[in-house]
Amino acid sequence: MEPYRVMIAREVLAMEKPGLRERKLILGWLDRLAADPFQEGDFQETDNAGRIVQVKIIGQQALTFWADHAIKEVKVTQIARAGD
Repeated sequence: MEPYRVMIAREVLAMEKPGLRERKLILGWLDRLAADPFQEGDFQETDNAGRIVQVKIIGQQALTFWADHAIKEVKVTQIARAGD
């Protein structure tokens, strides 16, 4: 299977950046997610559009994402400190 593209919301890029170690963990996980977009997070939530989204905890960060299989993209909509 061809890897999916991982799309990150502009708001995510504007946030305070995690440290170098966590960034490496996040980037590695995003690469694995692109290769296997059917992965589930550690738990699920419902976003403002009523869509089920996955939440993955990596280090001290919680990444919210969902896969758009029709166009072979994974959308990362939020990265926040876990527990906030």
